[in-house]
Amino acid sequence: MNQWTKTLAALLLTPMMLLAGGCHLIAQSRWEGRDVQEALDLFGRPDSMKKQAGANGENLAVLTWYKSASWTTTEAAGTSMNHTGNGMVYTEYYETVGHSSDCKLEATVNKAKKIVLFRIEDGKIIHGKCINVPFVPGYIPPGF
Repeated sequence: MNQWTKTLAALLLTPMMLLAGGCHLIAQSRWEGRDVQEALDLFGRPDSMKKQAGANGENLAVLTWYKSASWTTTEAAGTSMNHTGNGMVYTEYYETVGHSSDCKLEATVNKAKKIVLFRIEDGKIIHGKCINVPFVPGYIPPGF
């Protein structure tokens, strides 16, 4: 592959990767510094809690929530073509398809009850995870 092709590929792929991961990173950073009560108000009671020692030895609490969402979409299911008289009839068929997504949300809280770290799916950007799960206050899922 020549240098021009490599440069073009890098220019096209970099924005796509940033866009795909950007929503998770923005959501995670919006939680840092907020009061833990906001997370409790949005997510409810955590599914698990554990103690953890911070980098400087301070006591931290890690709250974990497991969330799921489901939604439906109308998708193409097939086509058919039939002869009629002097022509052809082309028919498209659609069906309603159900989808679901599971998501792990984790807030690390200090003694002042402030969130010092918020992670979605352990900080990994995983396509299809956390879709339609409201993980930021005031979040409106795409399409609503």
